[in-house]
Amino acid sequence: MSSPRFTIDLYEHEGLGLIIACPSGVSYTNQVAGYACQHPELEGVYVPLPASACEELYSYFTGPKWNGRCYNAIDEETASFVDAILARLDLGCCLRVDRDRFTESWEAWIQVKISMNGVLWLGLDEGTGVLTWENSD
Repeated sequence: MSSPRFTIDLYEHEGLGLIIACPSGVSYTNQVAGYACQHPELEGVYVPLPASACEELYSYFTGPKWNGRCYNAIDEETASFVDAILARLDLGCCLRVDRDRFTESWEAWIQVKISMNGVLWLGLDEGTGVLTWENSD
C-alpha cells in the first residue's frame, strides 16, 4: 500500500466500524487488545457499522472467557461469536472473520475477509479489513 499521509486515531470512538484495507493515504489506529493496550494501524477507508453490537462485544471480551485479556490471538470460538454478530447485523454475506489471521486479531481489532461486497460497497472487489470498536480497558 502507499505511505499514509496521516493517521486517524479511533481511540474512544463509540461505535463499531470496518477499516477496509486499501491505498488511501490515510491510516487508522485504535487502542485494542484489552489490558495490553496495543495500537496497530491499517491504511484504508473507515466505514461506520451499526453500533448495536458494541455492548455484546464488550461483554464477551470482558466476560469469563477473556476478562479483558484477549491480546495474543483470538480462537475459533471467538471467531464464530463475531461471525454470529455480523450475521445478526445482516453483514454475514459480506464480512467473515479471517481464520488465517487469528494471531493478528485481538479484542477491538478483528481481521476480516470482505466478499460479495458489491451488495454494500459498489466497485469494491474482495479484500480484507479490520472490524474495530472501543477497547474495554
